[in-house]
Amino acid sequence: MKDRLNYILGGAAILLLAATFWFFSDVRRTQRVQAGFLGSISPFLKQGSSLQKYYTAKRDGLKRLDELEKEVDKLRVQNRELSATNQALRGVEAERNSLKRALGYREEQPFQLMPARIIARDPSTWFQKVTIDRGSEELIEADQAVLTEAGLVGKTTTAISAHSAQVILITDENCRVSARIEGSREQGIVQGERAIKGGTPGIGLGFLSKQARLEKGRSVFTSGIGKVYPANLLVGIIEDFRVRELDSYATIKPAVDLTTLEEVFVVISETK
Repeated sequence: MKDRLNYILGGAAILLLAATFWFFSDVRRTQRVQAGFLGSISPFLKQGSSLQKYYTAKRDGLKRLDELEKEVDKLRVQNRELSATNQALRGVEAERNSLKRALGYREEQPFQLMPARIIARDPSTWFQKVTIDRGSEELIEADQAVLTEAGLVGKTTTAISAHSAQVILITDENCRVSARIEGSREQGIVQGERAIKGGTPGIGLGFLSKQARLEKGRSVFTSGIGKVYPANLLVGIIEDFRVRELDSYATIKPAVDLTTLEEVFVVISETK
């Protein structure tokens, strides 16, 4: 049995050697076989090359997309920084323009003005009193008119120290201002009104004649009577008018926005 197996294996080896010799003995035959083999696998090679290009393009595309997302995030941060800077510059520009207008107003007035800043304000008396950074050392006294380039703010009180003073606002009930109506001979007293249901207090003009008949939108100015407030300071604009039992009364919108008040002038002398 063993001899028979050896005989079979020996024969197979001889046949394999003969086939190999026959295959390589003819160059053309070898080339044809190689060409046929390459031709059969060529589609697979092309497909593999296409797949490689596809996946390479995808990989490069994903890499590029990731880079673009990082760039967009960077641009967003830069945009926020530029917006914040722009907003700050707008604030500086607005403050510069405000100071320019205030200085221009100061130079145009016939009376001597002392610039001051609001340094304290109690929420419980927000529309009644403020404290400024000028006092007796800066020639501040009681009952001096306080204003801005927009109009009348109020007057100083007796609460004065060396470098600070308290100002009573025109929206305070205890602040009274003699006033006149533009284009009219009517005069009355401006006084602060009580706030209704926690709202913003306003000002009103009373002691007008019952024949006044004043239209909405007319300006109200100081009359100069009483020597506390110089004449012709804008107090506000008439918003409403009504006739009462003994007189007429006008509701007035203050010329100055007292909710955002920051800088004021104090009239320390009516002549320069």
